[in-house]
Amino acid sequence: MAKDDSEPVGENQSKGAGQGPDLARILPLAGLLVAFWASLPQWSGPKLNVAASAEVVDHIIPAVFVVLASVVAIQAGRRTQGPGALRLMAGMVVVLAGLWMVATHLPLVAQATRDEAPWPATIYHTSSALAVFGLGLLWSAVTWAEAGDDSEPATKSARPQG
Repeated sequence: MAKDDSEPVGENQSKGAGQGPDLARILPLAGLLVAFWASLPQWSGPKLNVAASAEVVDHIIPAVFVVLASVVAIQAGRRTQGPGALRLMAGMVVVLAGLWMVATHLPLVAQATRDEAPWPATIYHTSSALAVFGLGLLWSAVTWAEAGDDSEPATKSARPQG
């Protein structure tokens, strides 16, 4: 018996056979965990001699943005028409939150190199910033391709009607 090759490749394969996990669905859940981690240095770990308002600006506000972006991305994945660009935009919010956290912790690293801040506290506070930034980069890279999954190409909708 000859094999029928008229069927497109992959159409008859079971979902997940030979494929890895769906990172676009997993990363928003990881975002919730990383947001929790990003908010921890204010209440746990080695302490720094900084104002509470600085801790809120450096950790709590970015963590809130990561939580909001994660919730938006989780809800976008449940839409019947698909996530569209919402997951990518949420990932970009996480990149910006991570960039903010990294930028606000660079002076702390500089102080630690001059022995003006303790290294354990510096590492503890900066590690969550790097985690948020890294998560945002990965999230944006993974969801980049699905952002263009519109039913109508942009060039057609941009043409004037007449």
